[in-house]
Amino acid sequence: MRLAFSTLGCPAWGIEQMLGTARAQGYAGVELRFYEGSLDLLAALAAFPGGPGAFARRCAEAGVEVPCLDSSVVLSKAETEIADGKRMIDLAQQLGAPFLRVFGGAVPEGESFASCQARAADKLARLGAYGATRGVRVLLETHDAFSTGEAAAGLLAAAGEDNLGVIWDVHHPHAHGEPLPRTLECIGPRTYHVHVKDGAGGKLTLLGEGEMPLRAQLTALRDLGYRGYLSFEWEKAWVPELEEPEVAFPHAARALKKLCAELRIELA
Repeated sequence: MRLAFSTLGCPAWGIEQMLGTARAQGYAGVELRFYEGSLDLLAALAAFPGGPGAFARRCAEAGVEVPCLDSSVVLSKAETEIADGKRMIDLAQQLGAPFLRVFGGAVPEGESFASCQARAADKLARLGAYGATRGVRVLLETHDAFSTGEAAAGLLAAAGEDNLGVIWDVHHPHAHGEPLPRTLECIGPRTYHVHVKDGAGGKLTLLGEGEMPLRAQLTALRDLGYRGYLSFEWEKAWVPELEEPEVAFPHAARALKKLCAELRIELA
């Protein structure tokens, strides 16, 4: 496995601070959600000197990967989301990111879950097909109406699963009361990327200081033969009162390295 952090936790950072922190703390990847205060990664990276290709080269020169590009695409919303998703897939290709994250979204008021799932599945299938032409796999995050492994697997099955997969955000299935064995049964083989976080009482905590069963979750990933990224997701952009990334990122790296060593999980 490898360690990454999401720029959701450092929304104002530019490339120097991102790469410097990754190298100093032993993170092999940086998952892009914000860049220099902007959630519009298409515009932000188009404005980067030399464009997305130059950004990717800077990362490669530093020995840091972009393991996943995080879009704001919500499949339960309007048809325009398909065009947005395709543009983000193109950006992921330019960055050398193998995965694009999308959300299933909430079920609109007055609509049935089945109707919402059918619409979301149609969009997901079309994005997966487009991603296949660009070498980018589209991943559904366990979130919103599809927070459990069971719900996420159901949407993937309805979409046909071609060039699709799951980002297992370890918080959401657990918070919805889904037993870990059930989550693994539903999405274990479909998991290509993992978001790691901790919390207690409905609030995020520094990693290892909350109630998340991280030891059991990482053990399960090890036993599945998972070889992808453990990406620390610190929601500083949405919760400004959280610890600064200069504190949270080194703390998470230390906590994950310690836990992985205890569980005999090799980190690349």
